[in-house]
Amino acid sequence: MEGRGEELRRIELLLSDALGGQSGALLLHGEAGIGKAGLLEHAAARAQGLRVLRVEGIESEMELGFSGLHQLFLPVL
Repeated sequence: MEGRGEELRRIELLLSDALGGQSGALLLHGEAGIGKAGLLEHAAARAQGLRVLRVEGIESEMELGFSGLHQLFLPVL
């Protein structure tokens, strides 16, 4: 992932902290096509020993409160 050194470093730190028992969050935002999905795939691939939950925004559910959280937590409840 050329040119993403800072982002990759932060992801590695977040994963290391999580393995050490610390909580954290990863938030990516930006224009379409700048590589957000690639960074998320990298983070998920490097998350050995951690549970990775994924959610995808669905336009038809935009007006439904907490639909993303429902998608996210349904597999673990």
